[in-house]
Amino acid sequence: MNQRIAAIDFGLKRIGIALSDPRGKLASPFKTVDGGKKGAVHVVEALRPYQQEIKTILIGLPLLMNGKEGDMAILVRTFAQELENLIHIPILLLDERLSSAQADRSLKELSFNRKKRSTKIDMAAATLLLQQYLDGIH
Repeated sequence: MNQRIAAIDFGLKRIGIALSDPRGKLASPFKTVDGGKKGAVHVVEALRPYQQEIKTILIGLPLLMNGKEGDMAILVRTFAQELENLIHIPILLLDERLSSAQADRSLKELSFNRKKRSTKIDMAAATLLLQQYLDGIH
């Protein structure tokens, strides 16, 4: 059965999206959309071609290093609720404390300059979050 999983790295300016392959084994960068007040709407529009195939959406929850939720985590929870109301696909929030830093290191290793990294970091973080999840369930 074809069941994709999508992952989202939420940001106020940009939202990174990754998608799994139809078998749910391999994560790939998909798209970066604008964040802001219409962030959830932008995600729904981006995922529309795959909406029938997506069984779950993962969203990185940026916890503080002590494991508590800060202001950004509250914004992510609000965004997740808004997105779920629009797209009607179950959403899972996953701890992403180190995914953006890890994604940035990976992009540096690929010799992307700072400007190029800033345009790809959100998608890379979403892809990393998704691949870690997929590796954990298979």
